[in-house]
Amino acid sequence: MYNKTMATWLTSDLHLFHKNIITYCNRPFADEYEMNDRIVCVWNETVQDDDSVIVVGDLTAGLFDRKDQLIELVGRLKGIKTLVVGNHDHLSNKAYREMGFNTVVKSMIIDDMLIVHKPATEQNLKSIRLKEVHKPKLIVHGHIHANLPEIDGHFNVAWDRHKRMINIDEIFSKDHD
Repeated sequence: MYNKTMATWLTSDLHLFHKNIITYCNRPFADEYEMNDRIVCVWNETVQDDDSVIVVGDLTAGLFDRKDQLIELVGRLKGIKTLVVGNHDHLSNKAYREMGFNTVVKSMIIDDMLIVHKPATEQNLKSIRLKEVHKPKLIVHGHIHANLPEIDGHFNVAWDRHKRMINIDEIFSKDHD
């Protein structure tokens, strides 16, 4: 899945259509539609059509009856998209594939990195089990929106932390031993 000749980008916790995330995370938008448009703009200024993009969970929240709008929005996003399902991703895997995600998974391994929505902390037993099974050098995650210090052995790609797409080479270059 990871092709070193094309760029691979990661992000998480976009919370598209989630009006309350604007307040919760102090996002500078008047409403969820302005927020969605800005995220699409930043994504498409960064990603090329043949790049890989991994959304590490929580593509949306507060969707309500706007599934058709989400389908249209995801269709505007460049790249070959993978969704690592997060705690707010409640649609079926089939629905995500139909809207433009090539792959929908609970977790994935790229080289020595485990990519999963929640970090391997005591509150997240599934992530701890994955860490024990795969023994990754690094866990790439989202879920934590706040700009807190990195958890040892982890790299947080949450939108509210970076406000941009993260190139996988940036993560590899951190040389996490």
